[in-house]
Amino acid sequence: MIHSFLKPLFADIKTLCLDTLFPIYCLACEIEGPKFICDACQSKLTPLPHQFCISCHKMSIGGLTHPHCQSPHAADGLISIFDYTDEKVADILIKGKYSFLPDVYKELAALMAKRIKTDFPFLVANSCELAYVPLHTWRQRWRGFNQSKILGEILGKELNLPVVDVLQRKKFTKTQKNLKKEKRIKNVDSAFSLSPLFGKKGVRGGSFILIDDVTTTGSTLSEAVRVLKRNGAQKVICITVARD
Repeated sequence: MIHSFLKPLFADIKTLCLDTLFPIYCLACEIEGPKFICDACQSKLTPLPHQFCISCHKMSIGGLTHPHCQSPHAADGLISIFDYTDEKVADILIKGKYSFLPDVYKELAALMAKRIKTDFPFLVANSCELAYVPLHTWRQRWRGFNQSKILGEILGKELNLPVVDVLQRKKFTKTQKNLKKEKRIKNVDSAFSLSPLFGKKGVRGGSFILIDDVTTTGSTLSEAVRVLKRNGAQKVICITVARD
């Protein structure tokens, strides 16, 4: 009885202390409030005007891979929600990651879910599972969270889809941000493998939505997709918060 009363009380005290010492403010407009992306800024984030083929990087309807770009181990599509060239979008993603603010990605995932339901309903029309691009153990320990996993967990709840730990990162890689295309490809070469807890049987014949935060050349996503396809995945469509 006393425990059930004290637990929410201590939770309220903890929240009050954190809000006092580390107040939440919008990462785009810097106005203090209850969210990292205030309602006003949510409506101003620039959606990506066109989707692009992950293989040739030319415009594609619905982000689907062009028929002539398809191959046995390539992604079947790539959808990005926001335009990374919008400074507000970039600021939110950069500050969320490097200021160690995991809740930012919960808010972004909720925005992604709304857009998927309205503009890309085909993503959830068929039975599929949500997977995410894993971080190397060292990097995740340093950062304290994997932003792609958080995106996946919230999207799973919003879209009523299961989230699976299907991939692991077996190779420590450099940050892709400042690398040119050729070096990006080399950097992530053989970086992923199937998670031993999931196994090849769980992949064979399955359909997956693979989640990451930002894509530029698609090198990281393509390498992760290659692992899934080589182990029997029937279909893999990638989705990111933004495209640079």
